[in-house]
Amino acid sequence: MGNFIPLERICEEFDFILLDTSALINFLEAKSSTSLKLKDRISCKKSEIDSCIFFNKYLKQKGMFYLTERVSEEFECPKNKTFEEVLPYSNRSKSSKKERVYFGKICSAMKERKKLLKNFKKENKIINLDIFENYKYNQIYRRNKPLKKIKRLTETDYDLLITAAVFSVSRGNTSLISNDFSILYAYQDLIKNERFNSSKYGFFIRKKENTFSRGIV
Repeated sequence: MGNFIPLERICEEFDFILLDTSALINFLEAKSSTSLKLKDRISCKKSEIDSCIFFNKYLKQKGMFYLTERVSEEFECPKNKTFEEVLPYSNRSKSSKKERVYFGKICSAMKERKKLLKNFKKENKIINLDIFENYKYNQIYRRNKPLKKIKRLTETDYDLLITAAVFSVSRGNTSLISNDFSILYAYQDLIKNERFNSSKYGFFIRKKENTFSRGIV
């Protein structure tokens, strides 16, 4: 996938942008949160903090970003964790500087996620489909339901895919941003099945903080 572009370009091309949890939390080339190296996990959490700040800035500047109800629930932070829950093998009083930094980054990331989600709700950007849109949703959902099993999508993933399709029909040019390749492959089949044009219903992978790639392979 080539043709790398910044978020500003996507905002120029599309009227509505639906975000997936995977793209909200981080970009594709960020360090892994499950890395055995503590410095990589610290880097991952720093990227998550920066990611929330990044989207918060765009959410305030532009009114085109939306979350489905299921994505908002998935993105919502769990309860605050103690140091011992985060690093069960370590004793806080004898912890290393890196361990304390890591715990601090986790707390900061949770704070920024809560702030971002709060702003989505404040701006009424959690999707609530109208009667016509629900009708279209059910039609497209049923016609393409085999994709859910074939591509191993969760209900949250499939709901996001179909909701973005409905937006492209009822509201205007719509793009979905996700780093979940199962959703991407389902999207590619969906636009063929429904004969959608990718300029009307687009898909982007978030490669770096502000570098996106069109989801057409």
